[in-house]
Amino acid sequence: MLTNLRLFLTFLKIGFVGFGGGMAILPLIYQGVSKFVPLSQSDFADLFGISQATPGPIAINAATFVGYKAAGVLGSLSATLGVVIPSFLLVTLASSLLKKHRENPLVEGAFVGIRPITVGMIAAGVCYIASGALFDVDISGMTGMAEILGAVDPLAVVLAILAAVLVYTQKLGAIQLIIGMGVLGAFIFS
Repeated sequence: MLTNLRLFLTFLKIGFVGFGGGMAILPLIYQGVSKFVPLSQSDFADLFGISQATPGPIAINAATFVGYKAAGVLGSLSATLGVVIPSFLLVTLASSLLKKHRENPLVEGAFVGIRPITVGMIAAGVCYIASGALFDVDISGMTGMAEILGAVDPLAVVLAILAAVLVYTQKLGAIQLIIGMGVLGAFIFS
């Protein structure tokens, strides 16, 4: 029961401070996950992939998965409710306040100030995922650039670049890309 409460409170905090959507809160999710389930960066990259491949927002999918791994169905429910409740409350409050104060220069300034932070949080999330997906080993203890570059998985980098090019040029959706790259990866890495 204590684990369920801790799951709820951890994901409640993530839900309250997780501005910018799923990609922006990846670092928070990673920190929250590590309290309950020991995950390497590679495992976290897999968790992200599963969360992207299943319907629904990343934060909810990740919370559900982590909660289940940590404490079964009740843990899953606890973590999911924790991450959903803040969004519900904040959106309800924000929509009523924005109707009244949208033209206020302070409100406009706050939104302008939040945008760069969101980009930084997304970049941090990309770093978490990239370190688990593009390297053959855990690079967290490495200090030299040559050592880090030597750990790069060239095929994974090529696939990542290919995915980025396909999204940008062909406007492929996440599901199409995940299924296609999953099939390609199954043939290449098996």
